[in-house]
Amino acid sequence: MATPADRTVTYRARIDWRHGDTITTWNLQLASVVEVFGLPGDRYRTHVDADWMDFEFFNEQDRLLFLTGWPSFIPDEA
Repeated sequence: MATPADRTVTYRARIDWRHGDTITTWNLQLASVVEVFGLPGDRYRTHVDADWMDFEFFNEQDRLLFLTGWPSFIPDEA
C-alpha cells in the first residue's frame, strides 16, 4: 500500500472510450481492474472525461501490469 508521501508521484495510463464500446464492455473491464488492483485509493486513483478514463498508479510496476492487461496507453503530458 502506498503511503501519503508515495502519492506525490503517480504513473498515468489511459483507456480511451472507443466507438462501439458498450456498458457491458466497460463494466467487465473495470471489474477486472478492481479484481487485480482493488478499489481506487490504495494503489491508484482515477479521473474520468467524456473521451477517456485515466488511472494514476502510485507504483510504476502496477502501471506496467495495467498496460499489458488492458487496452491502455501512456498519454502525452498536457
